[in-house]
Amino acid sequence: MTTEQLQPLHRDHLAALITGDLDRAARLRERFRAHDHGTAVDLLRAAAAVCLEYRFGPGAGLGGGPVDHDVLAAFMGEVRAAHRGTEPPPDYLAVEAVVRSLYGEPHLLEALDVHPRSQALYTVLCRQTSRHPWLAANPDRTVARARELAVVWLLG
Repeated sequence: MTTEQLQPLHRDHLAALITGDLDRAARLRERFRAHDHGTAVDLLRAAAAVCLEYRFGPGAGLGGGPVDHDVLAAFMGEVRAAHRGTEPPPDYLAVEAVVRSLYGEPHLLEALDVHPRSQALYTVLCRQTSRHPWLAANPDRTVARARELAVVWLLG
């Protein structure tokens, strides 16, 4: 697979996650090579950061923070309420770690392996797209902003 093919693959995968089209996201993941999974998690992290700015303010992933603990507690309450009865439930500590990592505590991500990290990031993304439906209705804008943020992380 060439770089030109890879970029649309990741763009389409992230857009499918943003819009909640999990079947399409799964089909696209089948086309991933081994290293593509890490790239997908990085892009998911960037998309979560973009979406979290609507809740916690600007600077997610760019040195913003610290997170307001009252706002975080309200957010976590909403996540718990949204997933009441879900089996297995999300790892709420991982969800909190993901949010806090994007607002000044990046070391909190170090303890999370790729799978729990991606699950927590997706939980955050879902919460934000549920609360702010225009994010899911305009996935191209969210994907573009996420790519910009990921490039900043990559280039420093």
